[in-house]
Amino acid sequence: MHLDLRRVGGLAVMIAGIALGAWVVFGAPHDWHGAKALGRAAVGLGAVAMISGSAGLIFPGAHRDGPGGGDEDM
Repeated sequence: MHLDLRRVGGLAVMIAGIALGAWVVFGAPHDWHGAKALGRAAVGLGAVAMISGSAGLIFPGAHRDGPGGGDEDM
């Protein structure tokens, strides 16, 4: 049950990140200048971080399971 809740939470974070990113691209006022424009860029980066971070919630431990993901000697 814990894994299911984690995946549902990851999906919720991903949807929120996509919605926030879509608002930044299509809905945020494009006549913002100065600090507001930097704030819009920061919100956009936050949306990308939300989408990227949700993968860790949806697929826990996947970075260790894949080929070349461990501490293998070459």
